[in-house]
Amino acid sequence: MEYRDIFQALKGVGDMNLSSLALPVAETGFALYPINCNPAHVDKIVVNMLTEARNRSRDSFLTYFEATSERTFQWITSNVANDSTRILFALREIGKRELYGYMGLAYGDASGARIEGDAIVRFSDTNRPGLMRKAFLSLVEWVITDIGIKEVWVRVRSSNPAVNFYNQCGFSVEFEMPLYEINGSMGVLEELSEVPLKDDAVMSADSLFHMKYQR
Repeated sequence: MEYRDIFQALKGVGDMNLSSLALPVAETGFALYPINCNPAHVDKIVVNMLTEARNRSRDSFLTYFEATSERTFQWITSNVANDSTRILFALREIGKRELYGYMGLAYGDASGARIEGDAIVRFSDTNRPGLMRKAFLSLVEWVITDIGIKEVWVRVRSSNPAVNFYNQCGFSVEFEMPLYEINGSMGVLEELSEVPLKDDAVMSADSLFHMKYQR
């Protein structure tokens, strides 16, 4: 099976249904559970987590908007479900429903040689030192060892404290790209882009680090 077929099966929208599987995080009692993208099986608790976490972490993303449960549900069942290079996992203690955070993979290439870690966010107010790092490394090693993807990258805004987190996970900056501000019709910042979409595009004080996992 190609990695894209595996992702679709884990999301509950493929030819096979592997959505009941989980990826244990060694020596923690936690596991990564694939987020089901089938409209009939989307978990409302997961939708609420993604919505609230997105609004809490607004300044970590490149796009600016107010997330709602309805918008999140549509995103899961359309964008994520139909993108065979993307998958999301919820992190929670085995045997319990309370969610600790989430993380995913996205932007894989057609050959299965390269993919990016995406949306690594702690949701719980309870801090378990080292858990997010162990979980993300479990995800990275799974996609390299079991899925066969050779390179894992992340993109992160230069001002984001998560840069240190990725350093601790074994990622290093390979190159840096400028970001440009994109404003809406009311002059409100809506997006930061690596591409200047207008001749008078304003460069952001932030840049974008492209970081590669060094195994």
